Amino acid sequence: GFNLVMSHPHAVNEIALSLNNKNPRMKALVLELLAAVCLVRGGHEIILAAFDNFKEVCKEKHRFERLMEYFRNEDSSIDFMVACMQFINIVVHSVEDMNFRVHLQYEFTKLGLEEFLQVRGVGGQ
Repeated sequence: GFNLVMSHPHAVNEIALSLNNKNPRMKALVLELLAAVCLVRGGHEIILAAFDNFKEVCKEKHRFERLMEYFRNEDSSIDFMVACMQFINIVVHSVEDMNFRVHLQYEFTKLGLEEFLQVRGVGGQ
């Protein structure tokens, strides 16, 4: 089943678009699946392409904008918040190229991740 998802050109795009759901548990499951895809060979590029597609379809100004909006506003669901942080960590840290890693970190910083974590008492110094 996983190989079929990986080989279908639009499957991961549709899975990513499933984040547009009111149910926080559903969003958490989607992020867990996307994180798993990100960890297989070639998966990172597929995930970034899916979020580029998400950006276009949902008319975001920046990639991951809606994800960060959900993260900031879905604070009643620990499952979702944990899945979101795990997904972000995997997306940022599963690339070898340090310059690209810094670029991805900057994308999330620009969207207010560090500020949010510091306000919540989770961030570093």
